[in-house]
Amino acid sequence: MISIIGAGPIGSYCAYLLAKKGFEVNIFEEHPKAGLPIQCTGIVTKRLFKYVPKSKEFVVNHFNKVQVVAPDNSFAEIPLEEYLLDRTRFDNYLLNKAVDAGANIHFNHRFKGFQNNKAIIKTKNGLISNKADYFVGADGPTSKVAKSAGLYNNREFLVGMQAIVRGNFNKNTFTTFFGNKVAPNFFAWVVPESRTTARVGLATKRSTNNYFQYFLRALKFQPIEYQGGLIPIYNSKQRVKKGNVFLIGDAAALTKATTGGGLLSGLESSGILSDCIVNNKDYAKQIKKPHYQLLVHNLIRKKLNNFEDKEYIMLINQIKQKKIKKLFANNCREFPSKLLFKLVLAEPKLIKFLF
Repeated sequence: MISIIGAGPIGSYCAYLLAKKGFEVNIFEEHPKAGLPIQCTGIVTKRLFKYVPKSKEFVVNHFNKVQVVAPDNSFAEIPLEEYLLDRTRFDNYLLNKAVDAGANIHFNHRFKGFQNNKAIIKTKNGLISNKADYFVGADGPTSKVAKSAGLYNNREFLVGMQAIVRGNFNKNTFTTFFGNKVAPNFFAWVVPESRTTARVGLATKRSTNNYFQYFLRALKFQPIEYQGGLIPIYNSKQRVKKGNVFLIGDAAALTKATTGGGLLSGLESSGILSDCIVNNKDYAKQIKKPHYQLLVHNLIRKKLNNFEDKEYIMLINQIKQKKIKKLFANNCREFPSKLLFKLVLAEPKLIKFLF
C-alpha cells in the first residue's frame, strides 16, 4: 500500500504511475478539491508533453515569442514555443487519470504527522491513523511530511505574487522584466491568457508586496484576482528519503532557480520514484541523475543575483543578436548546460557574464 500526501499534479502523476502498475494507492488532500488555491503562473515548455499528452482541456494559450525587458526599458524579442496551462484543469486532469488507474482520492484529509510508523490524518470526523508500505510527500514547499520525517532541512524561499488583470495584450507574446528596482534576485512577468486578460506578477526574497504593488501601479493594471505562493530554492544537499518516506516535486525543493518552475522536474521525480518502487531501486541515488541541470540553473541564478542594472542592460543587448536569438529558439531552457555552451561558442563576449 502506498500513501501519497497531496493531490497536486506531482502527487497525482505519481499515483497514476503506481496505480497503473497494480499498487494500492491512496491520495490524501487537505483541500475539498484539487487545483486550488492557484500558486503558479503556468508557463511550460513543450517538454511537458513527454509526460502528459497535449490537450485543449488544460492548455489555454500558446506563445511564439518572449519579450525580455531591461531596466532602461530596452528589450530583446526571442522566438520560442511555450504554452500556458489552466492549472486547476491540469491538476484535475492528472488526478482523474490516477483515479481511473485505480488510485483512491480522499479530500478534506489533512496530514498531521507520523506516529508509530503511521500517518496521522485529520478528517471532518476526527483523527485517523494510516499504515502504508510507502509514504510519499507531494505536499508542496513547506511539506509537513518532510518536517515530520526530519527531512525538511534549512530551506530558503522566494515569495511569488500574481494578479489576473484586464487590458489589451498581444496574445502570443509574454514579457519578462529584469532589474533590481523591479524584482531583485528574480524577475517580473506579464503573461497573457487571452487578448483581454493576463497573469501579472513577480517574485523576490523579501518586501515582495511592495515591489508587486509598485509594478502594478507602474503598468497601470487593476487586479481582478490575486494569487501567490512560496517558491522553494533548490538545494543540492536536500535529503529526499528516510526509511519508507519519500519526497517529490516542491516538497523536495526540485525547482529551477532561473524561473522558479518545478512542474517538469516534479513530474520527472514522480517517474523516478515510481520506477524505484516498482524495481526496488535506491531513490536517493536515482534522483541525483537529473540534478545536474538544476545545479546549472542555480549557478546562473547566483550570477544574475550579483548583477547591477547596467549588467542586465548589457546582457539583454547581447541577446538581441540574431545568432543568439536563434540558439534560444532552438534549445530547450530545461537544459541550460547545453544552451550555455552553445551561447559562449557563438558569442565569446558572454563569458564575462559568467565570471
